[in-house]
Amino acid sequence: MAGAITNARILTPDESFEPGTLIWDDDGRIASAAAGPEPPPGVEVTDAGRLTLVPGYIDIHVHGGGGFSLATRDSSEIESYSRWVVSRGVTGFLATIFASGHEEALEFVRAAGYVSDWRPEGGAEILGINLEGPFINSRRRGALPESWVREPNLEDLAALSTASDFSIKLMTLAPETPGAEGLMQRATEEFIVVSLGHSDATYEEAERAFNLGTSHVTHAYNGLRPFHHRDPGPVLAGINASHVTLELIADGVHLHPETVKATIREAGCDRIALITDAVPPAGVETGSYQVGDGQARRLGDRVLMGDGTIAGSAITMDQVVRNIFSWQAASLEDAIRMASTVPARILGLAESKGRLATGYDADITALDGEGKVAMTWVAGRLVYKRA
Repeated sequence: MAGAITNARILTPDESFEPGTLIWDDDGRIASAAAGPEPPPGVEVTDAGRLTLVPGYIDIHVHGGGGFSLATRDSSEIESYSRWVVSRGVTGFLATIFASGHEEALEFVRAAGYVSDWRPEGGAEILGINLEGPFINSRRRGALPESWVREPNLEDLAALSTASDFSIKLMTLAPETPGAEGLMQRATEEFIVVSLGHSDATYEEAERAFNLGTSHVTHAYNGLRPFHHRDPGPVLAGINASHVTLELIADGVHLHPETVKATIREAGCDRIALITDAVPPAGVETGSYQVGDGQARRLGDRVLMGDGTIAGSAITMDQVVRNIFSWQAASLEDAIRMASTVPARILGLAESKGRLATGYDADITALDGEGKVAMTWVAGRLVYKRA
């Protein structure tokens, strides 16, 4: 159904209009985002009351939140998460999956694939699957179960891809492991974005991977060989490779704010994807979730295994954006770019998502003066309004 939002500040994020009017058509695509045009007759009009409209956030690395897990055999749980996360301004996400073993992973990707490329009624769009492993280095597995780790092989990738109904869009790989180069080639042939992560790669090994087609870094600095002045490691190789994008978890737990600021400064906001890496207890006061044979528990702003290993984050995407702005790591416009425009480009959706511009999906988040989410639209449908 066609609609319009008036009396708003619009961040496209390339331009800013205030007051502005945003209009979309019956297909849920933006017809106009500019200063001043009157909505056409007969459309439903929302007066934004000078709220700021930004492209809906796209979280390409998230395991759950609100008590819901995305690594599940039950597709309806993923849909429930989808309906919850719009309250955090997210209009699209990848269901990020790891498992305790190969057979369980097949069940998880089958459930996520069933609802991929789907907009549940009242929820965010499920854009596909992010496979975190299993082809990683056990030395850098972090909280991922040891039983999840496997040497790269084409048969396992084919089985996972088929079970997912070819919905895997992003995959973490340790390029220094035996067989990784062949797997990297096959994944790129299947239009899966290959991400260096959970890896002990040296600078040189990472540089070779980036030259061979790896184009992304999974939660930069975390689960990776650390920087040393004589052994700079894979993150610096990623920063130095101009085609590579890097994920940052700006929660103040995984990364110090100054690390976030320095990385944005060196790589540029057009190469940073803000992520949550959130797990089911995110967005709720307490909670725990299963990780292999163990349990991770939320303790304040941290989610930890029994041995103290960080097991995902407790942050939500709206808070990530507010942190970037409050830490003075970037302007609000650039924070939005890193939370929406860059993730859309990584997923090959740069012509339909990540901007408030003519022809783009009317995926819209309305922010108040504190950067908190007041309303969210997905494809022109109002799916969240703060009480």
